[in-house]
Amino acid sequence: MIPEVSFVPARELLGEGDYYVEERTYSRVDFQLPSEQAVLFRNLQVIRGVGPVTEGKLKDEGYEDMESLSPHIRWGDQAKAIAEAIEQRDARLLSGTKAPDWQVLTLYSPGEMVFLDIETCGLTSAQPLFLVGMMREHEDGHMRLRQFFARSYEEEVAVLAAVRRELEGAGVVVTYNGLRFDMPYIRDRMAYYGTCCPEDYFHFDLLWTARRLFRETLPNCKLVTVASYVLGYERGEDIPGCMIPEVYHDFVMNPRSALIRPILEHNAMDIHAMALLLARILRHGGSAV
Repeated sequence: MIPEVSFVPARELLGEGDYYVEERTYSRVDFQLPSEQAVLFRNLQVIRGVGPVTEGKLKDEGYEDMESLSPHIRWGDQAKAIAEAIEQRDARLLSGTKAPDWQVLTLYSPGEMVFLDIETCGLTSAQPLFLVGMMREHEDGHMRLRQFFARSYEEEVAVLAAVRRELEGAGVVVTYNGLRFDMPYIRDRMAYYGTCCPEDYFHFDLLWTARRLFRETLPNCKLVTVASYVLGYERGEDIPGCMIPEVYHDFVMNPRSALIRPILEHNAMDIHAMALLLARILRHGGSAV
């Protein structure tokens, strides 16, 4: 699969403003989201203490879902709480159960999902970040990617303010290793400037699902590897991640659009691959088929 790309005109990249925003559109991604009734509501193993054997016995006794299990003397209280959480889309409560993340995700519509990836000046949040890509489904069904880019170190604060506004409207944030890297990095950089990061969303980190599904069959679970083997998503020429901080520092000292284009494309391909990978996982019900 050849990724869709759109190069950035130099006059736009080097223009005036608080920061630069690149927008591009990708074709619709088919997120086959089953209803929570079919997934979470009937998954009795979400209840702590219920495994495959117990679930089988309960269903043999006529307990088909959380509602029918609610009167049960042993499991009823948990079933009631989970049924209520499903109805209210309380992802935080469900995250504390045994519900797989991909099943919790089915509570949301594609339009509520934001795919996020960052590029930074280092591996620790003591260094600035300079690019945040955020993609979500638009009203017409296409995927719209917005890349917030700091053309100087000083523009980082404005980029973070824009990202904060975007996160406030998110129901789900989808990342790849974002639980350990992207979101803590964003939170730390916002704290550095005296503000806080919105937290009222469900965070789905694709890395953990990818490791569960593919670690036994792939050389590694890097996004590039998973996308290539599982999706046939070949990136062609791509800047190595280890070079990105150095290239950005060069750009700040001597702004040239040719320096930054490969980084923008690297970030865009990461995010596009994440969306396609999620669609595949949902299509196969969280399995590696």
